[in-house]
Amino acid sequence: MLKLTNLPVTTIELLTEQECQEVSAVIEDLKDLWIQRHPVVPFYTLGASNYFDIAYNPQLPYYRMAKEYNPMLMERLGWLYERLAATLAQQLKAKVGYRETLALPGFHIFLSHQAFEQPKDLTHQEWFHHRYDPEFMGNPIHCDTPHLVVDWGTKEGIDFSNPISFTLSIALPKSGAGMYVWDLRLDETIGLSQKELLNLVNSRNKRLYSYKVGNMALHSGLNYHQVAPMQNAQPDDVRITLQGHGLFCQGSWQLYW
Repeated sequence: MLKLTNLPVTTIELLTEQECQEVSAVIEDLKDLWIQRHPVVPFYTLGASNYFDIAYNPQLPYYRMAKEYNPMLMERLGWLYERLAATLAQQLKAKVGYRETLALPGFHIFLSHQAFEQPKDLTHQEWFHHRYDPEFMGNPIHCDTPHLVVDWGTKEGIDFSNPISFTLSIALPKSGAGMYVWDLRLDETIGLSQKELLNLVNSRNKRLYSYKVGNMALHSGLNYHQVAPMQNAQPDDVRITLQGHGLFCQGSWQLYW
């Protein structure tokens, strides 16, 4: 079993541009099911999201939403999920499937807006406190820890130390898009205050990983990272990515969001 803990971001070719256009058309067709995640700014998800629908919603609608969205996503984009699992199985050298009780990998959708050009850099905890402020657009610097939030039903046979995260680019702004990754890991920041964390982040090197339509960025999620701001956004720009995570559970990788 391949471990990504000490590896940088790995880029994997997954879809052709034509296939990405087909996925975009399906997402547009499902526009009535997009969930706006900011009071004003046009940032949406398609599918249940652990960080919005578990960690930050006391009513825990995540599991209900997963049951509602999963069949629809699999019906409309089953070929995409099959391709994703097969490609990751080859890369990770192990079986790959989907956790039935959790949400399928879903989509981030950003429509053109000037707020995405200069969002405020802040820690994930600070973002949490401001996430519903219509006057505030934050861009959290964070590590991915959804494997510690979702309900796996058991801890037996699950490797919580070796998660994966991935982003598949479906549509990108004309000026490009990407992800900043810092030379700083989650285990280096345990016990720090938010001010200390931000100071440490600012003292470390960061690298921009540029995205390409049809390519997937695969990483552990345990290095601090951040969505790169949109630059020179055009009115018809759109940024659509498939987002997901995985954990090795009882002999196979289980993917979810």
